[in-house]
Amino acid sequence: MYKKLLPLVAATCGFFATAAHADQTNGWFVDGSAGTAHYKATVDGLSGTDSNTAFILNAGWRDQGLIGFEAGYTNLGSLSSTDGYGDRAKLKADGWTFGLDGHFNFNDNWYMSARTGGFQWKLKATLSVNDSYLGSATYRGSEESLGWYGGLGTGYDFNKHWSVGANFDYYSMNKHGYDIGTHIFSVSAEYRF
Repeated sequence: MYKKLLPLVAATCGFFATAAHADQTNGWFVDGSAGTAHYKATVDGLSGTDSNTAFILNAGWRDQGLIGFEAGYTNLGSLSSTDGYGDRAKLKADGWTFGLDGHFNFNDNWYMSARTGGFQWKLKATLSVNDSYLGSATYRGSEESLGWYGGLGTGYDFNKHWSVGANFDYYSMNKHGYDIGTHIFSVSAEYRF
């Protein structure tokens, strides 16, 4: 009789353990990431690549420990370049995100995450030109528009409040001859209320 009852007890305990763990990631959360942004840009037929430091801050809410929404701010860092004549160009990018967020546990502590949504981005460009005949001049411009972002990650839940992870995110910015794709490799920490 006990041999027949044992699988039923094990299945029931497994169900309650899974349900209890899913409750750990329910509700409101905040997270932050820091890492390296790798730019690949094409502007009016000219292209190039570079990298810099980036950070991401998010807040959101998840239901049943799985799918939820998030909103946040992403700073993609700045890039600068100079030539041998004293000319300097600088490009900065940042923006606001809003989208869906998922946190999927495949055992008690380890998880995979996914996120995607809209990215309201802004690019700021500065060009400083030194000319020995005409003097120096500085030109500034900016563009902004709605793009998109998506990302995947994995990490470890220490308890029902804290987790750490490693992530890959991609941000797309396209408008008027700009085609800039930026991917970020980052480490993150999350706190759940």
